[in-house]
Amino acid sequence: MARLSNVRVMEEPIVLRFDDEEIFNYPFLYALEMGRNGGISLSPQETENLREYLLRGGFLLIDDFWGEQQWDAFYQDFSKLFPDREITELNSSHEIYHTFYDIDGAQMIPGRGGRRGFGQAGMDNASNHAIMDDEGRVMVLINWNSDMGDGWEHTYDQWYPTQYANSAYQLGINYLIYSLTH
Repeated sequence: MARLSNVRVMEEPIVLRFDDEEIFNYPFLYALEMGRNGGISLSPQETENLREYLLRGGFLLIDDFWGEQQWDAFYQDFSKLFPDREITELNSSHEIYHTFYDIDGAQMIPGRGGRRGFGQAGMDNASNHAIMDDEGRVMVLINWNSDMGDGWEHTYDQWYPTQYANSAYQLGINYLIYSLTH
């Protein structure tokens, strides 16, 4: 991020739990693989703390889970965070795709191991879903059937296709700028 923009970012990631009060010190949270192994199971304290964080203006990006089975596992638990709000699919005209780079909607960015073709239902198309606040601001952005983090992680891997790494950076920059300006 620092190399591709003027945004100053921390060099080392900080790992926090959703019930940690320290999340309020960071405007952007990144979580991954939240549909794996039966999904997540948020404790009441995690649910309450994360809900408050998001309603105060925080932004959560969820990345890297695939197929209907993982979606169902994720949705079963995560829908308890805001039971009164819909998880809606974003269309390509949403401003999050046009805050810095002009991007044609959700992008399927494969994991380094290539997740396509495993025979699971619902793995053929990437989509982005969101939970919005009362003003229409995206509080939670969900990358489904896409692994943006692998695009970042494997940028310099000679076996990882450059176009996916580039797409991952463009999306990440758009998401970050959106989160800091909304």
